[in-house]
Amino acid sequence: MNTKTAFLVAIATLILLAMVVAAPIAAGQAKDAAKDVLNPGTYSAKVKAIVCGGCGPLITKTLQGMKQIDSVSVDSAKQTVQFAVKKNNTVKLSDVQKALKAAADKMGMGADYELSDLKLLK
Repeated sequence: MNTKTAFLVAIATLILLAMVVAAPIAAGQAKDAAKDVLNPGTYSAKVKAIVCGGCGPLITKTLQGMKQIDSVSVDSAKQTVQFAVKKNNTVKLSDVQKALKAAADKMGMGADYELSDLKLLK
């Protein structure tokens, strides 16, 4: 094999190797993106830190302010929230988390409205 042919074989091998490595990474990113999308339905989640009587109404107002969400209910004693994504809508969980973080930052006093243990109820 001459030098030119060896070089082309090496380049082709590197390209194939890159494709083999990149495919699972891209699949993982697509899977992570799919987890971020909340489809129509009712969800429940734990809220990290509801610290005062004003937190529940602020969480409710924040979530109801998102056009894709309705039917918000906050249980401050259990530190949980329940909300529904409207029919024919989706919402990114990351967008919900951003809106709740902004509300918690506005509230102050150690409030942290980060959601965890998100479950689809129906």
